[in-house]
Amino acid sequence: MRYSIIGATTEKVKAVGGLDIKASSNLGIIFATLTPSQATALKSQGYVVTLVKRVSAPVTPPVPVEADPRYFPQQLIDLAGLEELRALTRPMLYGKAVNLAVIDTGIRESHEKIKGHVIYKKNFTSDTMDDGFDHGTGVASIVLSVAPLCNILNMKVLDSRGQGTEEEVAMAIDECIALRISNPRFSPSVINLSLGAEDTGEPDTAIRVACRRAIDEGIWVVAAAGNNGPSPMTVMSPACERYVFAVGSLSSDTLLVSRFSSRGPTEEGLIKPDLSFMGEDIILASSRSDTATKAGSGTSFATPFMAGLGLLFQEAMLKYGGVEFVEDLPGPDYPEITELVPAKDMLDKYLEEICVKPAGEPLGKDNSYGYGLVWGLNLKSALTALTGVTVWSQLMSGIATVFSLAMLCVVTKSMVKSVS
Repeated sequence: MRYSIIGATTEKVKAVGGLDIKASSNLGIIFATLTPSQATALKSQGYVVTLVKRVSAPVTPPVPVEADPRYFPQQLIDLAGLEELRALTRPMLYGKAVNLAVIDTGIRESHEKIKGHVIYKKNFTSDTMDDGFDHGTGVASIVLSVAPLCNILNMKVLDSRGQGTEEEVAMAIDECIALRISNPRFSPSVINLSLGAEDTGEPDTAIRVACRRAIDEGIWVVAAAGNNGPSPMTVMSPACERYVFAVGSLSSDTLLVSRFSSRGPTEEGLIKPDLSFMGEDIILASSRSDTATKAGSGTSFATPFMAGLGLLFQEAMLKYGGVEFVEDLPGPDYPEITELVPAKDMLDKYLEEICVKPAGEPLGKDNSYGYGLVWGLNLKSALTALTGVTVWSQLMSGIATVFSLAMLCVVTKSMVKSVS
């Protein structure tokens, strides 16, 4: 059986008879094939030894999530008022010079919606690099709908069945951290994880340790809450991790939480998800051909909207928060610094101020919506306050503070009526 070992050296693992030993560069984790008695021997020496779990793209469990091709990503971006963010700055925000890692089933890089955006790729599976499960291609196309000038890192960790292991995901995250340290021009500001494993309440699983390490390095990690709702305590790992942005799904018609969207609390008692976005009946790029599309529903496809939005936030902070870009070097433009607003600060201090819920839902964070839907006008004001940037949009003229949540609930209620 495959285990992750924290705190040991490769020599210690070899000493108990471990096989196929693989050490991460930046996570402090060693992976090895062990017998139960060998695992016990390492535990007795004080090391954290955990069985490596299976990870999957949360598309079908527990039953297939139905989808009709009804909404283009841009329609949902407009519905949430996020297009207004582009007018916050001059030049406008399109994700220029910021990178996002899609850790998934691979990407059809030649697809018309994606071509020219993949700047780095690596395969952590025994499969070929192509998107045989037809999942990562759709995820990448949504990111590029939000941030059409961003760069993509194609990290394949799931096979043609949409299956993988925590080891493969952790090693992909390890690669992202290595790039941040050694080659910043390819370093991701955000990682998208439209995948997950069962939350067992163990904080030291490989995937959660890897996410914490990435967050410590200033990388935002955005993960799908899962499609196991409406039962409580169904949020997946690593979305259950405290400072991973856990994304639930809303109905694209009513903005009510999707029935299939996983609910908290987590096994450790945290309120999750953290926020929600529309995740039903979305028209996605498909890996079947360079022009193919398909319909998708699920938290897998709500997540990249928020990951793309994270890129716009990072771009605004980089360009207008006193950070200069280096643009005279070969390859993609990249910032000189490696950390902007930490995920901890965004979740603890700012997220509640930029989200809204339909009228009648409880205020604050709950285990269905999280803080709710990121609302463009709120985020615009928050970015203005953080960066000191003047808002030029006529829509925001004269507004100096963030709208109150109660006021925006009225706006949201009206919007729900208009699309239902």
